[in-house]
Amino acid sequence: MSIALLVVIGIALVAGGVGVTFALASALPQDVLQRAQDNGRYAGLTADDQGAARVTRATTGARNLGHQTINAI
Repeated sequence: MSIALLVVIGIALVAGGVGVTFALASALPQDVLQRAQDNGRYAGLTADDQGAARVTRATTGARNLGHQTINAI
């Protein structure tokens, strides 16, 4: 197989995947989409909620060496 044929087949497969994804998303009823929005992975997130979480740094128990040179040779 030539490289050009492989590229064309790859583009056709990606375009087919895009088309199937669009068709599936378009075929879902509105009540299913609403329920997914209310109960899904990002349920309850709004622009106000993005900065509300406190971030804590995970510790590994290892010493912080700072900016020391490591002799690896």
